Amino acid sequence: MPKKLYTEIYETLKKEIHTNVYQPKTSLPREEDLSARFDVTRNTVRRALKQLQEEGLVYAVKGRGVVVLEPVHSDRVVFSANNSEGFQGLRSFPQNKFIQELDTDVLNFKEVEVDKEIANITSFNVHDKAFYLERLRLFNGKGLAIDHSYFRSDVLGGFTREDAQGSVYQYIRDNELFKVAAQHSLSSVVSADQRDKEVLELGNLNCVGSLTKFVYTDAGSLFEYTETRYVPNNFSMLGFQYY
Repeated sequence: MPKKLYTEIYETLKKEIHTNVYQPKTSLPREEDLSARFDVTRNTVRRALKQLQEEGLVYAVKGRGVVVLEPVHSDRVVFSANNSEGFQGLRSFPQNKFIQELDTDVLNFKEVEVDKEIANITSFNVHDKAFYLERLRLFNGKGLAIDHSYFRSDVLGGFTREDAQGSVYQYIRDNELFKVAAQHSLSSVVSADQRDKEVLELGNLNCVGSLTKFVYTDAGSLFEYTETRYVPNNFSMLGFQYY
């Protein structure tokens, strides 16, 4: 059997948890058994299990192995600040099964030179070249979130508007450009601005949720700044703490 990356093992086990192959309050197979099943090292298996635990799906219990936790249900779109799969990655959360359609409308795409104002927002260097993307995120046809993103041009190669319509992270993986290594995230609630009122279905709300992230390559370079502004009544941020 060909060797699998830890992300593939994570996705496989996650699907099996969601389909009750491994039911709540039961244990996953031992590390050595998973290592043999996927033909990988135990360290690779541990990385996959760690990802499952960080999402609140399992918990490592001393003497019992890795136990599947009972699920938590929500009628809102659940997301995590640590999501590394982009917009379509929202489908991976079991609470989001009610979402039938996830679509993106690229409202703005252009290459810009970073000036002092942009540098102050993004922490990029003045005179860097960057792609600016404004993307409306549609959930079952409703505009509930908008991304304002800057990506450094020098690391994205021949990136196009069509690429922006899909997943930027998938574009990076498909073209083997670099490894996305880490990110800082900031979450807050802010007053809705005129653009929010134009494109988001805010109703009578005068505020939006704001999630800002600064993302790094494995060389330590900051390559992305994104602020996601969203209708707060429709979203819940998922967090999981283990002791």
